Amino acid sequence: PGRDDVGLLDDAVSALGGKGGSGNQAMGALGGLVEQAGGVQGILSKLQASGLGDKVDSWIGTGPNKAISPDEVKQALGPDQVTQAAAKAGVSEDEAASGIASALPDLIDKVSPDGKLPDIGPLDDILAGFLKK
Repeated sequence: PGRDDVGLLDDAVSALGGKGGSGNQAMGALGGLVEQAGGVQGILSKLQASGLGDKVDSWIGTGPNKAISPDEVKQALGPDQVTQAAAKAGVSEDEAASGIASALPDLIDKVSPDGKLPDIGPLDDILAGFLKK
């Protein structure tokens, strides 16, 4: 009944990273953020705690994804984490926040096709591995 979670996660990361230079920067920033924030679940928890739970739920659910702005990313995650993610990706803070804002909804949507998140551990590993490529 369906593909294994790791294959699905790997495909999602590859699809997002395949958008050219900006996709690679977005994934690099997101990968750096995953390391800083305690994994994808840590990122989603921070967004939910900042009043963005309806947006997070829209990415996981089967309906349309609600957009998140770079400013909402900065506010929810805090300037230190965005700065560190930007440094790891080799981009400016604004580029990192913008990349995270564009990549995160798509990534979460792609890894939750059934309206629920799979085991997120493999996703953290894949994103960390993406940084090393």
